[in-house]
Amino acid sequence: MSELAELEGAVKTIRRIVAELEPRCVRGDDALAWLSAFVEAERLGAAGRTLMAARVEESNVWRRSGERSAVHFLAHTTGVSVGRAQTSLETAARLASLPATADAFRSGRLSESQAQEVAAAATVSPASEAGLLARTNGTMKQLSDECRRVRHAATDERARYEAIRRNRCLRTWTDGEGALCGQFRTTPDAGARLLAALDAEIDRVFRSARREGRREPRAAYAMDALEALVCAAPGSGAKRKPARAVINVLVDYDALVRSHAVAGETCEIAGIGPLPVSVVRSWAHDAYLSLIVTHGVDIKAVTRATRYVDVEQRRALAVRDRSCVIERCDADTRLQRDHRVPFARGGPTALDNLQRLCAFHHALKSKGWRLTGGVGCYRLVPPDGDGGGGGR
Repeated sequence: MSELAELEGAVKTIRRIVAELEPRCVRGDDALAWLSAFVEAERLGAAGRTLMAARVEESNVWRRSGERSAVHFLAHTTGVSVGRAQTSLETAARLASLPATADAFRSGRLSESQAQEVAAAATVSPASEAGLLARTNGTMKQLSDECRRVRHAATDERARYEAIRRNRCLRTWTDGEGALCGQFRTTPDAGARLLAALDAEIDRVFRSARREGRREPRAAYAMDALEALVCAAPGSGAKRKPARAVINVLVDYDALVRSHAVAGETCEIAGIGPLPVSVVRSWAHDAYLSLIVTHGVDIKAVTRATRYVDVEQRRALAVRDRSCVIERCDADTRLQRDHRVPFARGGPTALDNLQRLCAFHHALKSKGWRLTGGVGCYRLVPPDGDGGGGGR
């Protein structure tokens, strides 16, 4: 039997299994095993599709279809957008010179999205390939952020920044229901200023809504805040003190002194991403800026005898805990400070006993969920220790 015949037989088997599957009759624990098997099958299928799509393009067999390009043929055949088809072909081309990534993709260890991210970054920085593959055990956002840092470190930061600035834009349109929609693109520093002001206004709108007894999604408050900021009438007399807004920028001391970052150094706006050191230096007297220099800081040394977390500790926490400390949690905004061992039980206000959690995980901990694990792999275990799920 040929390998193609074997594959067609496997597809036929999977088709039959899926057609006969009754998920509600599967025990909870068994459902996890089923899910894992389907995930692996999906990954292997994506790897085979990506590799064979490149061969279809190379052989020009797609021309028989009358499509205008191999990308359009692939998009039509696989039922995806032209953009996604283009990305798939680009990934296949990159994998040809990245054997470790290709092997991980072929074996089912990488999803299609993971393979695309790693391949794009490792192509411009081959020495980073092994490190990026090691990061694939984390969340997709964590991997994407690291791949972005690698790509940025391998390119000219100022040229990249200027390209973004030249192509800045704001577009609006009306959707099918008659709602006004929008999209914008701008530099990290301009975006950070915008978001800092918007977040502060959202907090004001939120407090006002609570006083009035209204409860709506944060996204609704964000729209109200944007309207209030943009449409405030300068001569209306309804003046109010602007809300305090701060932008936290993390930068390595050596990069700040040198005026540019090199591979392995950090210069980024917390929660947004990298930007040129020269831009940060131009902000030197900006009231929005909170500059957190990471060189030579012993973050374990900052301790207080009260529950209050001072400015120095907050900045150190911002450097160490850039996102919620719980494993595989991507939340990196509106984080809440927490005493690992509660202050009421003798836990000190020291950085070794402090952490930043998202509101969801902070609420779980307050309800009795126990913190386990260590740095980089903290987990919350429910009070009964059963992992939060049943085996029904």
